[in-house]
Amino acid sequence: MIKVSKLGIKNYILAFLFVCIYSCQMGLAAEQAATVSFDGVHNEQRTLSRDFYIKKLLFTCGQINGAYHGLNDLVSVFHLVKKKKVAVTVESLQSQLFALKVSLTEKPYIIRHIADSIKECENNLSNFPLGFPDSPEGPEKISDEFYKMASHIENLQVNHKLDSIPTLRKESERVVFEIFWTDGEKMRSLASDMLSYLRVYHKEYIPFDVF
Repeated sequence: MIKVSKLGIKNYILAFLFVCIYSCQMGLAAEQAATVSFDGVHNEQRTLSRDFYIKKLLFTCGQINGAYHGLNDLVSVFHLVKKKKVAVTVESLQSQLFALKVSLTEKPYIIRHIADSIKECENNLSNFPLGFPDSPEGPEKISDEFYKMASHIENLQVNHKLDSIPTLRKESERVVFEIFWTDGEKMRSLASDMLSYLRVYHKEYIPFDVF
């Protein structure tokens, strides 16, 4: 049987504690070094290329196309009502107007997201087209036009509680004009301008029309 003195046991314990503390310190230092390096990679400032913004704008035009057709679908039933191709009652018109009112709730958020994407492209692509020349100060940026559309739809009042077919027809015609013939046509026109800009100025090959 091997006898170990109290002093020897004490030395063994101290050596063991030293190894443990040293290992922990080395591991912590390595972890910190790796964390700083990893963090640096993901916070590295990168300059995005012109090609990135061209593709982003093309994708955004596709989003506008979806929003345009979405608005068109919302009011399509009222086109049929105006042409008297469907039988209507007070209750059916009230229901359609209420459904339209509810469906418009999320549209401003979608349009503002589109406006944000356009604004980013405006700031990074040269000779970007402008909006409509309908202001004494001259045409505004296309992104500003979309922000206006979002606010217009957000504040649009749809009265679905009218109680006669003539007044409900008049309300539906007003809503169709406000949404489709105003905001929808603006979307279509501005998106076409941006696609033409990509084709002509940036020589981007786009073998289709989204509208």
